[in-house]
Amino acid sequence: MSWTEDAAQSLAETFDCSFGTPGVVVGVACIDAAGSASTLSPGDSPGDGRFEIGSVTKTMTATLVALLDAEGSLRLDDRIDRWLSAGPNGGITVRQLATHSSGLPRLAPNLDLRAVDPANPWAGFGFERAEEGLRQAVAAPGAPWLYSNFGYQLLGLVLERATGHSYEKLISDQLLAPLAMNNSGVGDSGEGIRLPGHDGRGEVQRWDHPLGAGGVEATIADLARYAKACLHPPQSPLGAAITAALAPQFEVGDGRTQALAWQVRDDGIRVHGGGTAGFSSAVIIDPGRDRGVAMLASCGPGYSQALGRAGFLALSGDDPRAARPQPPGPEWDDRARVIIQSMLDGRPEDVHARGSAAFQAKITIEQLDRAWRLRNRDLGQVAEVLVTCSQPAGRVIADVTITFAYGMVALRIGFEPSGQIAGLRFVPPQEADD
Repeated sequence: MSWTEDAAQSLAETFDCSFGTPGVVVGVACIDAAGSASTLSPGDSPGDGRFEIGSVTKTMTATLVALLDAEGSLRLDDRIDRWLSAGPNGGITVRQLATHSSGLPRLAPNLDLRAVDPANPWAGFGFERAEEGLRQAVAAPGAPWLYSNFGYQLLGLVLERATGHSYEKLISDQLLAPLAMNNSGVGDSGEGIRLPGHDGRGEVQRWDHPLGAGGVEATIADLARYAKACLHPPQSPLGAAITAALAPQFEVGDGRTQALAWQVRDDGIRVHGGGTAGFSSAVIIDPGRDRGVAMLASCGPGYSQALGRAGFLALSGDDPRAARPQPPGPEWDDRARVIIQSMLDGRPEDVHARGSAAFQAKITIEQLDRAWRLRNRDLGQVAEVLVTCSQPAGRVIADVTITFAYGMVALRIGFEPSGQIAGLRFVPPQEADD
């Protein structure tokens, strides 16, 4: 059996029935110089079933930017006020948007988390609203590296303004069609069957997505074609753009370098993951071994790290089953509920005391209390608290949704194996498009 066949089978077995939710489909594709192999689990899943790929879309957006840069339609070092009504942020460059070095926040400042519909938080927040948010945004000084879905949504708008074509048409005509990704598209465009997404409780409603940062749906066979093109770029303008998007731009730290969208490890491996409310994805390109892995699951959020970890093991010839998500016990639900109750009771000091030393060093009691009060201000009485725990990559993650009389608050709590809080953050709508 070839490496591609063996690795694809092992990866599918790693995640088979591991999500705790009926109906989840996993797609795996492995590529090397000899060819490719792909598989779906369960085995009777439709071959033309489409998954949301989440933030893997960013690598495609970056490729379009590189393509237009080569054509001269735009330049990476263009100021964005050439294309956008940017207000005080006009000096940000296209390259800075594409490398997450614009200093723009992860979340647009005019996206009111208290007013969105949790079942479809991006509804109505299209390019026009994003451009409005750009004029309001305060960029971090010094243009530090800050992962920004907001920035990539703006990049999608730059592509539209530079070409006069919609983002959907650009992706379809300039990338999907040339790579024969015929069952893929943005939203309901393109062929194929749109698979339902899931979370820990069952099927979830499809979201609208911030185009540029997310929005593409693909079958595993089509994503395999994309991964193959990234591993062995075709001799064409598109192939040259793919190569340019994969090229390192600057060091981020911790052994990582930033390319256009792609993260580059110190061993040269390129990687990007993605997650939406109901889907998880990961694409890994290993030029040194001449191998690539693409993985999709119709379950989210938060499983892209587990997919990536399994993919790295398979690339190195190790057994990926070590990365199989393990369902945590009910005691983790109880821990999360105690934390939420402490916040509801106005006792942030109790929550802070449950944190690890690293967590306590990152946030003070006052900061925790202020962030909590800001999120639930004027929302009224609590009606329901839902907790879903998962263990996608070692640590236990608790996703919490609190329904108040006049709105909802969502947050994610990470736990150390000891039970201490490793991290606690309020989840903005684009958090699911990591």
